[in-house]
Amino acid sequence: MILDSVRHNWPEKAGFTISRPHGLPYCTFVHFCVPVQILLDGEYVQTRPGACIFYGVNQPQWYHSPRPLINNWMHPGPEFSELLRRFEIPENTLLYPGDTAFISELFQKLEREFYSDSPYRRELMDGYIQEFVIRFHRALHQQGQAIQVSRQIGEKMRLARETILSQPERSWSVAEMARLASLSPSRFHALYKAQFATSPLQDAIAAKIRYAQSLLLSDERPTLTEVAERLGYNDQYHFIRQFKAVTGKTPGAYRKEMR
Repeated sequence: MILDSVRHNWPEKAGFTISRPHGLPYCTFVHFCVPVQILLDGEYVQTRPGACIFYGVNQPQWYHSPRPLINNWMHPGPEFSELLRRFEIPENTLLYPGDTAFISELFQKLEREFYSDSPYRRELMDGYIQEFVIRFHRALHQQGQAIQVSRQIGEKMRLARETILSQPERSWSVAEMARLASLSPSRFHALYKAQFATSPLQDAIAAKIRYAQSLLLSDERPTLTEVAERLGYNDQYHFIRQFKAVTGKTPGAYRKEMR
């Protein structure tokens, strides 16, 4: 993996500002050890100590520290974004992992290798970067994925969820859901899970099954094939498997038990 630069516990004077309206041609990670003001989704947000952010390629960057700043940062290549997607870490989002002590420790090792001429330094740096992403993922999930978003994005997420749950007959993809909130699929998935404590697909499936339960008990008495078709399933067998996975019963057994 390409690494353009890296620093651990890097000091900056009070009043330090980064303003990159068009971002950089590579990714950026910053761990702020003290509170800063950051521009996020068009709003200025005051962070708490320990805030982290992963900027994607060419994504706008602006933050300001009114006090002396200590931060860990690196600029990995564009392929770093794929590693983040693999571990469900959103870009361009303020994150608060439960544990951040490992960041300085790993970045110190990464910085040492970056400025060395030791054999196999690239391979060792790749290992450190992968370890960093895995440990960051764990720290986020231990903390319930503590993600801070603006009021505007939070409202978009709420409205997107209302739309998804109100259309159980539709077979949603994450990309289609993400467009409702004008977000990338990976970021939408992470924010959805953080805000609603479930993944968007699991939520959509649960809505389908709730609707199926109401259809099965309705006076219409539709067949399983008809229920499956109304809910957008390609065949009744897929519907039956999913219904049982959620409720623990087949649709037929559920209908018989509840009537």
